[in-house]
Amino acid sequence: MIRAFRTLAYLLAFVAIIITAVDVMSFDLKFFRDFYSKNNSAEEIGISFEDLMTSTEVLLDYTRGTTESMDVEVTVDGRKEEMFNKRETDHMVDVRELYLGAIFIRNAGVIFFGMMVLSDRFRKRFSFSSHWHSVKQAATIIFAVIAFIVMAAVIDFNTFWTNFHLIFFRNDLWLLNPNTDRLILMVPLDFFIALVTRIILAAITGCSLLIAAIYVLHRKEIKT
Repeated sequence: MIRAFRTLAYLLAFVAIIITAVDVMSFDLKFFRDFYSKNNSAEEIGISFEDLMTSTEVLLDYTRGTTESMDVEVTVDGRKEEMFNKRETDHMVDVRELYLGAIFIRNAGVIFFGMMVLSDRFRKRFSFSSHWHSVKQAATIIFAVIAFIVMAAVIDFNTFWTNFHLIFFRNDLWLLNPNTDRLILMVPLDFFIALVTRIILAAITGCSLLIAAIYVLHRKEIKT
């Protein structure tokens, strides 16, 4: 029972690392700025680069839940108009719910992992060897999931991305039209390919560091 509890805690720790990777990479304004510059996004949308970056900041703040509105005006052909239409704002309501739900799961996972570590430290027969066994089990599961995601994305990213939306969204608001919806021009498929790649690399690095830390402590315990 204790071993299963410990393995679950490490599994949740890995999930927390992955969600943190999503959080950090998805809100990196430099990444957005570099992508926009490389792809001439502002020119394609028909607004200034400054308006595009301001709209991006509003979009990210709304997703984080730090603002309750996506209202932002941009200048198009000398006229002021709203950057995002109703379909886009309705879709972002779903995106925000998904993001905030993921952050809740991340935080709960961290708390669960912390409780496991604390309770384990107070046990008389505490051993990093038992932790090494649990982290190996959890790592096998999480890396199998990551490998499946990577394989699906590499084989056909378009299908992978469509299936992702079908799983996590209850409606078709995510099906945006580049002729009417500026959001899809801001973050087209190429953007998400680059973003998912960054997230996967960051997640693998974070998970590997946790595994390496437990392994070092395990080996040190054996030698003493």
